[in-house]
Amino acid sequence: RTVVEQSIMPAYPWLFETKEELNEDDVEVIVPDEFRKGVKGKIVASKEALHLVAYLQSLKQTPLPDGKPASDFLYQKKKQESDNAQSDQPSLLPDGNLLYVNNCQACHQANGEGLKGAFPPLKGSTVVLGDDLELFVNIIMLGYDARPEYATMNAVGLDNKLTPEEVTAIINHEKTSWGNNAKTVTLEEVNKIVEYINVTAKK
Repeated sequence: RTVVEQSIMPAYPWLFETKEELNEDDVEVIVPDEFRKGVKGKIVASKEALHLVAYLQSLKQTPLPDGKPASDFLYQKKKQESDNAQSDQPSLLPDGNLLYVNNCQACHQANGEGLKGAFPPLKGSTVVLGDDLELFVNIIMLGYDARPEYATMNAVGLDNKLTPEEVTAIINHEKTSWGNNAKTVTLEEVNKIVEYINVTAKK
C-alpha cells in the first residue's frame, strides 16, 4: 500500500525479519513509519523473499512494440563514417546499432534471434543474408505479413519516418551482426527503393 493505496494484497511478514544491526549481505527494506505497525529496528528481506523476487523478475515479458517511435530526447542519433572500403568518399551514415535498438530490437531482440511464435530471427535470415535488396527495404518500410507462424510486422520505416541513410545503416548492421557475414549495401542502392516507396505511399 506504500505504492498503491487501494491495494488488497495481503502482507507476508514471515518473508522478513527485524534486526538491530545489518550484516554485510543483508538487504534492508525501507518501510515508511506509517506502515511499520510498531515494528522497531531494521527490516531485512529473507533469502526466501529474495528468491521470490528473482523468480518474479524472471517472468517479466519482453516489452512489445506499440508502433510509436521513441521520443527524440531519449536517443541522440550519432553519425559515423561508413567502413565501406569500396568507396573513395565514404558516406556518413547514422549508427546502425543504435537505430536497431530504437526501431527493431523490441521484436527481434538484442541477439537477433527474435521471439519464437511472435517475431522471426534475423540471425541467419535468408532475407538478411540474401541479395534481394528490394524485398529487404520493402519489409522495413512497409511491414510484412507473409508468414502465418509470426505476428504481422507494422510499417516501421514509414511509421517512424526513417530516412534512406537510416534504413541503409540498419540493413548493414543486420547483415554484419550475430554471426551474419553478408555483403553490405550502399546508400545509393537503398535510396532508389525508398524514394519509390515514399512516392507510391502518398498516392
